Amino acid sequence: MTSSYQKVLVHGNFEILHTGHIRLFAFSKDIGERLVVGLFTSGLQDEEIQRRLSQLNSNPFVDETICFTSIRELVETVKPDVVVKGREFVNVENVEEQIMSFYGGKVIFSSGDSNVVQTNFIPNILTKTNIVTEVVKSFCDRNKISPELLNNTIENFCKLKVLVVGDVILDEYIECSPIGLSQESRTLVARPTWTKQYLGGAGIIAAHCASLGASATLLTILGEDGESAQVVEKCYDFNVELISIKDKNHPTVLKQRFINGKQMLFRLNRFRQDGITREVRKEIRNRFEESVGQFDAVIFADFSYGVFDIDDVNSLVSSARNQGVFVAADSQTSSQIGNLSRFKGANLICPTEREARMEVRDQEGLIVLSHKLLEQMEADFIFLKLGADGLLINGGELRTDHIPSLIDNPVDVSGAGDSLLATSTLAFASGASPYVSALLGNITAALQISRLGNIPITDTSLKEILNQLN
Repeated sequence: MTSSYQKVLVHGNFEILHTGHIRLFAFSKDIGERLVVGLFTSGLQDEEIQRRLSQLNSNPFVDETICFTSIRELVETVKPDVVVKGREFVNVENVEEQIMSFYGGKVIFSSGDSNVVQTNFIPNILTKTNIVTEVVKSFCDRNKISPELLNNTIENFCKLKVLVVGDVILDEYIECSPIGLSQESRTLVARPTWTKQYLGGAGIIAAHCASLGASATLLTILGEDGESAQVVEKCYDFNVELISIKDKNHPTVLKQRFINGKQMLFRLNRFRQDGITREVRKEIRNRFEESVGQFDAVIFADFSYGVFDIDDVNSLVSSARNQGVFVAADSQTSSQIGNLSRFKGANLICPTEREARMEVRDQEGLIVLSHKLLEQMEADFIFLKLGADGLLINGGELRTDHIPSLIDNPVDVSGAGDSLLATSTLAFASGASPYVSALLGNITAALQISRLGNIPITDTSLKEILNQLN
């Protein structure tokens, strides 16, 4: 495809080169033959300038970098056909338009395509072979995080009491051995070779908290079925106190995954979508209100299977915060349709990019997207999950930061967000900074996806990884 323009200019600070920047570069390179990136260097030391230039020059979309302290001088020197800026600049004055009007250049506003980014476009992580990498060490260095601080944070988990409220799920993995192709219907024929069940949903979040050292309680709805007995047994095994409300009209959610090795063949989910009864709603509220003051943190884990089909969930968030309880919330939108706005006022929200865009309803750049969602949700902090592209950290007076994904070849991506939410909440409740909380959460997520099935992460396994930083 022939590019529309010869020279495209993008400029900025680029303190941390994150996914949003890469998308902008990819879009710019798609519309132009040559991409020039301007680095604003006012107030920067030489060492910091070289670090940022190194990040930019290692990116395959960038053809040339140039340092500047004046936008006018930059544009007059480069004379680009187009300057590309994020959509957040559409309704503000852009000096580039005035400068380029003399020779026919123009400004195009775009935040790039959310499908274009590949993890290996982000520098310094191309050769990582272990979840403890130079990426982690770099993040620790720029945020003044020592191994001792991380270990001390984990040590404090045992002092915490955490309440997890949400939909419990029983995850069942069925390993299948292919037999052949049916001659009648031309479909694959397979036989099951083994079956294993794991605690999922809000259940695994509570189990993570308990295995990491905290005292964990789970408030949920269970059906009157065999799967509910499995949930009760697993909560007991993982030392999770269970407050269950039985509802015979809602079977315990069962998710079956039919696999062959690392290949997912088919998924089957059993659940009911109709609302819970008034009596069940009332009992959830009553059990919550009578116990929430005992806890240091509350995690609302909404998987859209019924627990949060209740009147005014925001009142539960307010009740917890009014009693000084740290509140974290996640409303997952995968096969179901979530509603994160139910949890307005939470301290911490951990949506995926897709979930965030569905709430804000726009295609802004990642930084603007996170700010808008924080404002809309009246939340303190957001950890924006970007899948294979890692985690974006924003909120309060923070300098926005980004942690790339810490593992190249995940075995099973299910449960990464659950482990992140559990660990980050414990760290926050322990008094840790957002950066420490995000890092511990991201390392735990990497541990989680390095094996099959939702298995609680222990404080011992997390410390073993951190010891490699020394």
